Amino acid sequence: MPPAPALDAHLDVTVANAKESHPAVYLTATTVASPAAAALVVRSSHAQLVVVGSRGRGAVRGMLLGSVSQHLLRHSPATVVVVHPAV
Repeated sequence: MPPAPALDAHLDVTVANAKESHPAVYLTATTVASPAAAALVVRSSHAQLVVVGSRGRGAVRGMLLGSVSQHLLRHSPATVVVVHPAV
């Protein structure tokens, strides 16, 4: 995994590109040092929608949701969308 400054720089570029492409969409990005599932549930209490990705490893495994997605679907107060990669 790249060092934290490299990840922060990548996040900054990704967010800037998204904001430029979709100026009408309100977007914030935050990094936290805690388990992903728990952090997303806490942050989702202030969100209308939480979008998470899925790795989709193979036909059968691609239909299954990972532990973070499962945890969010069970515990998030916001609507959760799980996005699978295009086939």
